[in-house]
Amino acid sequence: MQTTKKTTARRIALVTALPLVGALALAGCATDDDDRDDVAAPAASAPSVSATEGTTGDDDTTTDAAAAPGEDALVAAAATAREAVGSGTVTSVEQAAGGTSWEVIVVTSDGAEQEVHVDADGERTTAGPTEETADADDVAENERFVGAADLSVAQAASTLTKTVRGTVTELGLDDHAGTVVWEGDVLDGSGTTHSIRIDAGSGKVVTNAVDTDD
Repeated sequence: MQTTKKTTARRIALVTALPLVGALALAGCATDDDDRDDVAAPAASAPSVSATEGTTGDDDTTTDAAAAPGEDALVAAAATAREAVGSGTVTSVEQAAGGTSWEVIVVTSDGAEQEVHVDADGERTTAGPTEETADADDVAENERFVGAADLSVAQAASTLTKTVRGTVTELGLDDHAGTVVWEGDVLDGSGTTHSIRIDAGSGKVVTNAVDTDD
């Protein structure tokens, strides 16, 4: 009789405990789900893009996607002028008509000069090409300049704006103490013009001075 009472008591205790075990199990599942939701998914990696991606012409009209605002119109004008001529090397680019256009000189394979005028943005030809009169000395000088200019217009312009922050208003090949140089003017933010010479072969800055010409 006593044994029967003990067995009945154990059954009642087990039945009473079952709902409590189920509740604890459900609570554990809910906690696991909440923990997983709090873990942020790893962000997708952004594609790598080179800051120097661009296109390169076969001689002087290398263009860079990262060109500074102070040089991009000049570089575009050089490319537009060369395209208008068909081939050749740009040896001079300078602002004309109060900065509303560019005057560009392109030297062709025979040493002759073609003058082209391009709009201020550098995107559209407004006049030319027009062949300039050149004698034997001019042709020889042009061929010397072209042969020595390893640095493109875009590379020279980039060196100018890295040397002095501003807008390149003029750039051309010239002779300095027997060395072919890119000679350019940079107008800085205060309105001061800096005249800079760059070795056309090595890219080294040769001179950098404030232009005091009126």
